[in-house]
Parts: sequence; structure tokens; C-alpha cells
Amino acid sequence: MEIWTNFFLPALIVSAIVGLYAWFLRYQRKQRTAAKVNKPRNVIKSAPVVPYYDSITLSFYEALRKALPEKYIIYVNVPIEKLFEQSKRESLHMLGQYADYVVFTPSLMPVLVVDLYDMSIINLDRVNRIKAVSKEILRNSGIPVLDYQYNENCNIDELRRKIANLLNPLGVQ
Repeated sequence: MEIWTNFFLPALIVSAIVGLYAWFLRYQRKQRTAAKVNKPRNVIKSAPVVPYYDSITLSFYEALRKALPEKYIIYVNVPIEKLFEQSKRESLHMLGQYADYVVFTPSLMPVLVVDLYDMSIINLDRVNRIKAVSKEILRNSGIPVLDYQYNENCNIDELRRKIANLLNPLGVQ
């Protein structure tokens, strides 16, 4: 019995104290990590606002508005997949592709897609290969696509003629 009181009981008490101390340290560490996770991050409160389009693209938008009758509605940067029936969207693989301008009727039916192209793009062949697929799908679906090159001075009469040829290719009234 003497061995019990002299050796095992003090060893048991020391083990219990060490165990409680280890549990306490682990509990404190978990509390600190939970506090770090729940701590709000430094979020930018504001940022400078810039125009949605640069001057060349904006001047084209204005020219397109003048070239079309007032009843038409023009939207910019339209996701191409949104133009198609929802059940068919996934099979078209058009996710992430945008049309520069889409002209809609007052009932919001798309009638024309305008694709601006810029000769300053470094890898123009790659961009054209990607866009060729979406243009083919649009044309097969009955939506004409107008390819138009960026320039600062857009001729409204020329733009009207191109649009008229696409929307009414035979000139039938």
C-alpha cells in the first residue's frame, strides 16, 4: 500500500494535471483559430468608377442608335447563351461568350448581333476561331451577325446599309 501512496497516487495526480493543461492549451488554440476565421477581412469600401465603354466603343453605340429606328432596343455585352432556350443552353457550350451589341425588338426578341472586331488584338486568329462557332450557331438560329471593325468615325449611312442587308437581304418590302 505504501508503494501506492508514494508512487502511483502522485503519478496519477501529475498525469491528470498534465492532461488538463494539454486540454486547456488545445481549447485555447481552437478558440483563437475560430476567432481568426470569424474576423471580418479588410474589404475595400470604395473604388473609382470608370466609364463602361471607351470613347471608340461609345461612339459606335451612338452611331448604331442613330442607324436603327427608335423602336429597337440595344443591349451591350449580352451573354450569348441567354439568347437561346434554357433547355438548350448547356448543349451549345456558349458559357462565357458575349456579344458586343444585341439589337432587340420592343418585345425583346433578338434580331441582330453586332460583333466589333479590333485589329490591335495580339492573337486575332484564336479569337476568330472561338467567335466563329458562336456566330455559326447564331446564324443557324436565325439571328444575323454583323461584323464591324472598330474605328472612331463611323459612317451611319454605311452602317444602315449593312444592317438593312442583313435584316432584309433580298430587299423585299
